[in-house]
Amino acid sequence: MKFFGDSYDVVKRFLIKSIAPNAEWITLPMFTEEVSCKDIKSIEQFLHVRVISKVKVTTPTNRDKYFANSADHQHIFIDPDIGISIKKHYGAKSKYYIFGPELVSLCEQNPERLLLVFDQSIQRGNVDQVDQSVERKLTYFREQNIFCFAYKSHACFMVLSPSSCVCKKAYGNLINTNLPGSRLTKFNSE
Repeated sequence: MKFFGDSYDVVKRFLIKSIAPNAEWITLPMFTEEVSCKDIKSIEQFLHVRVISKVKVTTPTNRDKYFANSADHQHIFIDPDIGISIKKHYGAKSKYYIFGPELVSLCEQNPERLLLVFDQSIQRGNVDQVDQSVERKLTYFREQNIFCFAYKSHACFMVLSPSSCVCKKAYGNLINTNLPGSRLTKFNSE
């Protein structure tokens, strides 16, 4: 919680409130350290979300059980320490990621679901490398019949849905904030 309230959190709040402004959002924060009830309350108040899993994610965590907490929810913000890894891997660093197959599974649970996923695994710097990394991930999701787009900035986010209409509406809502279109990848409508 030492970084809580930083510019990343401001962007998280903006995106949550913009892509589905009247929605009830929950979050899977993927904590990798113990977090106090007071800190959880602060997250909920600042981001306007409900934290549904207060469990610390560790290497031996049953991830299927962890994500099952979200089964009845439509709008989910996922905040892994590092971000999205398309390939599932095991070991000490796995707790810092959410994996591509897990995100696909979450999308498939609800035909109207909308996921917003923070992805710090995309390194800033070389614009071409950022674009390639983002496009590689979006291509993976599109190949799984998931509709998606990304917000690219100092903080990258992926927006995913099994529904073209839901994802397109989220994209349009962001465009309507007057956010420069250059910050968004194109929405795949097919």
